[in-house]
Amino acid sequence: MAATGIQKAAALLKALDPGTAGQLLQAAPPGTVPEIAAEILCLGTIGRPDQSLPDGPVTEFLGLLHGNQTGGRLDSFVQQVILGAVGEEQSQRILNEARRIVGDRDPFLSIRSTDTESLAKALQGEHPQVAAVVLGELPTGRSAKLIPLLDESVRGEAVRRMTCDQTTPRKARARIAETVRKRLEAMHQAPAGAGGEPAEPQDRLRQVALLLRGLRQEMRDSLVQVVANQDAETGTNVQNLMVIWEDIPDVDDRNLQEVLREMEARDLAMALWNAEATIETKVRTNVSERAGALLDEETSLMRDPKEEEIEAARETLLGHLRNLNAQGQLRFVEAKADAATTVG
Repeated sequence: MAATGIQKAAALLKALDPGTAGQLLQAAPPGTVPEIAAEILCLGTIGRPDQSLPDGPVTEFLGLLHGNQTGGRLDSFVQQVILGAVGEEQSQRILNEARRIVGDRDPFLSIRSTDTESLAKALQGEHPQVAAVVLGELPTGRSAKLIPLLDESVRGEAVRRMTCDQTTPRKARARIAETVRKRLEAMHQAPAGAGGEPAEPQDRLRQVALLLRGLRQEMRDSLVQVVANQDAETGTNVQNLMVIWEDIPDVDDRNLQEVLREMEARDLAMALWNAEATIETKVRTNVSERAGALLDEETSLMRDPKEEEIEAARETLLGHLRNLNAQGQLRFVEAKADAATTVG
């Protein structure tokens, strides 16, 4: 089917920067502006560096990166375009109208771009029919990842309902989508702690890093480059957050042994000073008897090292692990238990 004028306009605007797109949109008939904005929202993520990359991980990644797991970056792009076209006074009204059009056309559009962990949390306590409808709206690969994350009491009945020869009415689907979207929005707006402060950017970047860590190296590197092109510091932070101190117990033994052989005994002893028991145990079980004796000797000679010395030693160890990760050679214990997860 040939593209309509609205679709062609949306595709053109999506390929431009927000400022230029906003200027062009000024020439559109006022009544078509919400429709064009809605079409942009339906087109998917913007700024894809490689058209060969599948939409799922890219959509999920860009949403996470910009602090909203329901397509936040594209929504922000559309807001800027509308603002540039009609001004602040009318922009919110037109954006709301565009969102309404999208919801009427496909109420599950934003839900499909949400990461599976958040979807699982949003579905906690919901009826199996709700889970069945959501599973049916997701691509097969996403559904396969979501099913194990559902409550055990829900997943079996949800799958059974998916096999039933009955169609959920359109209005019921819309209500289910609205329920899930509201729960996702509430999760994203919830304060991170008792003080009511929003989630720290570092927490969001760590979530992005974990998502990238599960991708194949070529795709992961392409996505990191997208970030670095816009903000080099953020790109570096995301790369570093793929491997942090708390990840050491999950590092594959062979990888850890390779890294520990590169560490000086004093630096390793410094890094393990007041370390968590799980981390110390993991390290000590992956060094030789001789290296363990040297580690004990260096530890006995230490007298209350400074915090910055401990952090520097830990960064040395993490630096070796991150180098392996950058080369696509780092493996995690969790990956062995999940054949679908590839690190590197």
